[in-house]
Amino acid sequence: MVLWRSPGGEEGMKKMHLVLNGYGTVVRRCSNRIVVECDGETEEFAVDEVEQVLIAGAATVTSGVAALAAEHGIDITVLGQDGMPVGRFVSCTPCGTGLTRKNQVLGSMGCEGYVFCAGILRAKIAHMGGLVRVLGRNRNDQGLKEEGKKIERVAEKMPGQGSLPQSAQVMRVVEAEASRRYFAALRLVIGPEVYHGIRRHRPAGDVFNASLNYGYGILYNEVERACLIAGLDPFLGYLHADRAGRRSFVYDVIEQFRQPVVDQAVITLAVRRRIRAADLDGRGYLTPDARRRVAATVIDRLTADRDLGGRVSSFSRAITENMRDVVRYLNEGRPYHPFRYRWR
Repeated sequence: MVLWRSPGGEEGMKKMHLVLNGYGTVVRRCSNRIVVECDGETEEFAVDEVEQVLIAGAATVTSGVAALAAEHGIDITVLGQDGMPVGRFVSCTPCGTGLTRKNQVLGSMGCEGYVFCAGILRAKIAHMGGLVRVLGRNRNDQGLKEEGKKIERVAEKMPGQGSLPQSAQVMRVVEAEASRRYFAALRLVIGPEVYHGIRRHRPAGDVFNASLNYGYGILYNEVERACLIAGLDPFLGYLHADRAGRRSFVYDVIEQFRQPVVDQAVITLAVRRRIRAADLDGRGYLTPDARRRVAATVIDRLTADRDLGGRVSSFSRAITENMRDVVRYLNEGRPYHPFRYRWR
């Protein structure tokens, strides 16, 4: 059985994140337990031990286990070959209120939306620059440290005031400049056999970009899940344009979490040579074994307890709480503070 488990959960409760990556897997219900069968092997999990089930290969999920998951708030998500969620089981009992979605629409059309998005992009740029500085410090590379500072200063070009959608293009230009410098700086850290020096999405072009894509897919799923828990509409975008089937709001808010959660994990894999050029198949996707390695590393980083802003938490819980802060900002006018990670 190809099964990977990560301890996670909220408020100190250690729950499992199950990643199923075996073809022919069957997930079914037995009383109040989730049963996973593959290749003649069977494992059972009590419902209160599981927080999430990620299906990364061909699998059969019975209606019984889908109903059990909905009753207990367990997320069941199907991932594509690139790690992006392509489908999920969602309870028919909605989270949040209609007021949240109404205020989400209103916030997308004025100064409040600009302040919200500009804050998130400043946090992203700070994370990119901070990570490059740390990489330079660890390598005693003064040039890399200076480049990290220059990336951080790009955020100063973000206007202090504006409105959406009028100011969206200016914000995109500033973010694009910081991203170009960031991904160029990573060439000094990651070997050319796994990274060709530029950010590419699809096709990835190299195993580093493919690993980032897969890790981001897992992070997208986590952020979308947090949006649904908080009662936010994942498809109602601010900075990212609304398109049919596009999780535009997820793309807006995910920016503040990319470097602390995914980039750090994938860079570590690359530097330690745990991803190789041979891990890329002919279509530009990770091989099944490489997907397992990347998923294990990213989910470990998502769910492990660590010091976040002076308190012990996990990135997963921080994302959930951040989306609740978004709701308080929209409904009650409370200040919204984007997630800021302190690099060590």
